[in-house]
Amino acid sequence: MKGSNTLLPFFGESHMPVHNVHPVGNPNVSPPNLLFQLGLLLQVEISIPQSLASVLTTAGQPIPAAVAGSALIDTGATCCCVEETCLQQLNLQPIGQVPMSGATGPRIQNAYQARLTFPGTPIPPLEIQVVGVQMHQGQTRCLIGRDVLRHCVLIYNGPQGAYTIAF
Repeated sequence: MKGSNTLLPFFGESHMPVHNVHPVGNPNVSPPNLLFQLGLLLQVEISIPQSLASVLTTAGQPIPAAVAGSALIDTGATCCCVEETCLQQLNLQPIGQVPMSGATGPRIQNAYQARLTFPGTPIPPLEIQVVGVQMHQGQTRCLIGRDVLRHCVLIYNGPQGAYTIAF
């Protein structure tokens, strides 16, 4: 993925960090088809919340390394979901459980507090509740759902094979 950072000057007095993305891949595939094949992907690092990192630092304990991968922007997902094995790798403990519904039917999933950062973008870090799921999608570790997207401007430019996300 290749991105550029700009500011949108027309959203009132405050400026929103903007990330423009033009997927990079097979040069024999047109940009609209490449975006169709890959979806809206961002690089993501999943880590423990800052408050937990502070507690571990004060106690002289090591901070688990962040887990890197791809985040898929998913307008069909109600909430942000993370591959549960990544959350377990960070030694995070569930903070509760939530009912979920998907292609495999209804189920109860663990909820966690986690920190998501998006390297190489102006997107601010997110410390949010995420739901642990079994994704089995290669390097896709996270789905960015409508709980996050409700704070964003998202433009899908199919003809140009690009998208823009602004927080």
